[in-house]
Amino acid sequence: MLLVSHEASLTGAPRIAALVGRVLVGRGCQVHILLQRPGPLSGAFAEVAPTRVMPFWRVLRWLWAHPGVLRSRAAALFELLTAVVIVALRRPDLVYVNSSSAAAFVRAARLLGRRSVLHVHESGPVLSHFLARVGIEDLTQMGVRLVACSPSVADDLALRGTPPDDIVLIPSIPDADRVLAGARASTSDASKAIVVGCCGAVERRKGVDLWLAAAEELVRALPPGRVRFVWVGAGEPPREAATWPWVTFTGPMDDPSSAMADFDIMTLPSRDDPFPLVVMEAMLLGKPVVAFDVGGVAHQLGDTGLVVEAGDVSSFAQQLRRLVDDEALRVRLGELAAARARSLFSWEKFEAGVTVMLEDAPPRPVNASGPTPE
Repeated sequence: MLLVSHEASLTGAPRIAALVGRVLVGRGCQVHILLQRPGPLSGAFAEVAPTRVMPFWRVLRWLWAHPGVLRSRAAALFELLTAVVIVALRRPDLVYVNSSSAAAFVRAARLLGRRSVLHVHESGPVLSHFLARVGIEDLTQMGVRLVACSPSVADDLALRGTPPDDIVLIPSIPDADRVLAGARASTSDASKAIVVGCCGAVERRKGVDLWLAAAEELVRALPPGRVRFVWVGAGEPPREAATWPWVTFTGPMDDPSSAMADFDIMTLPSRDDPFPLVVMEAMLLGKPVVAFDVGGVAHQLGDTGLVVEAGDVSSFAQQLRRLVDDEALRVRLGELAAARARSLFSWEKFEAGVTVMLEDAPPRPVNASGPTPE
């Protein structure tokens, strides 16, 4: 089997790709992993199965990073040709494509008559963007098994015309062993302030501007030193935050679990987040969560967190204030969240979902010239 991950960053989709690899190897499959781009998770992939980085990945990254019709067309063609060569040389029984960002491998599998799975981690508009850039207009014509990482992603696939019975829902899960081990490495600074935390890239999609607006509103309503805000993740902090002593941007961490263990409250201010692992990781650690109602977050939290309308900064700040003022509520929600995470988002359920999906794998697709011979 060829398992393709679009990158080896510390974000959610690559982590799930590594877990999928563990399931495949555990079932006795001969697995080869291909990374479209290297990153800090490369070593973790290599521990699962033989891992290689896609050739000419720097060229592709440069082409995609510089807008322009000609460059985009060149990037799409180059990526597809590279995918075709790799699949042709490997001749896998199944191409498992993790993330629609690597959808060129779905086209390559189709062209070569190989079975494929597309594990979708992206919401509707993002999914459409990645498919369109490699020339996929209709997934139902690709002969690919579709896996959705969350109920909201399954709904988006259905809206594209995919019959619901053709969509396999395998909710993402956190790597519980890693999260709990990382939390034990916590180095609390014994601050008496309530720590309100967030983990993710410092960018608009993750809502850093909304988070800072809610933070400013809350700080103004509380005594000095009552609360401080910590954001863990890569990216350039907004300029205004440099003058606020109650806000810290730590930068990226190999494992943010140790920082998350010191949070009193976890936040998810994203504008778009189909099924954020950081929410489930916080739940595992018994942290109460305040989140915008995006993607599958409401499904993740159930009644164990506080969910407000997406983009409603004032309501977000009000729910934070509620938790800051009520320690008993923080403890109760954290305990409920931990129990829900252990019950719903377990390794056993994920492994079973992937196993059942593979047992009902798609048939070999038929290309324009007829069935591809074995």
